[in-house]
Amino acid sequence: MDILAALDLFMGKVVRLTRGQIATAKVYSTDPMAVAERWREQGADALHLVDLDAALGLGSNFSVIHQLVRGAKIPVQLGGGIRSERAAREWLERGVARVVLGTLAMRDPASVGRLVEAFGPERIVVALDFSQRNVVTEGWTRPTSVTVEEALSRFRDYGVQRFLVTAVERDGTLSGPEFHVYAELSAVPGVRIFASGGICRVADIVELQRAGVEGVVIGKALYEGWVTLTEIRRALIAEGQNGALASDAESSPKV
Repeated sequence: MDILAALDLFMGKVVRLTRGQIATAKVYSTDPMAVAERWREQGADALHLVDLDAALGLGSNFSVIHQLVRGAKIPVQLGGGIRSERAAREWLERGVARVVLGTLAMRDPASVGRLVEAFGPERIVVALDFSQRNVVTEGWTRPTSVTVEEALSRFRDYGVQRFLVTAVERDGTLSGPEFHVYAELSAVPGVRIFASGGICRVADIVELQRAGVEGVVIGKALYEGWVTLTEIRRALIAEGQNGALASDAESSPKV
């Protein structure tokens, strides 16, 4: 399972929100590079970097993001306000490992297909941010009538394999994920589901792995000290060993 540490930027600072509401922003650091280095040292597979200013149409953290991509020494998955095919291409060419597309994807699905064709399915992630099972866009401010399941099916036809699925009502609440949603989506052939929103315990991550989720984005639980990356790794290794033992036992000849 891939573990991505969230790093949300607002006016150049590292913040966390609750349910995407900017009024709830809590500042954790004024040094994004130091935060990125901390998560790298502790074993994150990548940073999930979000430009909140761009997502909400309030500006951009371009220079900070550019510095992180060049100097963080850890892969960067970037989302937030990437609302044109050209912008997505430019970020990928600047060295971003993956771009996360939500509003653009819903508005122009064909552009996502072109990006997948040009850069490969490993570098394109479609964000399915949902509220009451329907996708929301424009920095979570605009609801749509499209369900998560419908969107997943639509983008899979365009060659998308990676989906970041975020439960908006649970994001930043430390109230636990919506396991049933992730289990249903992970059962769809040919997709890789990454979960975000509400994760607060190591047990949540283990349960998501059992449900077939291939990666998680951890935000407030890391920043508030509810979990550590070391604890997560230890638990996932133990889960893998237990699974291997169970498999061996099932395949052993019966006497």
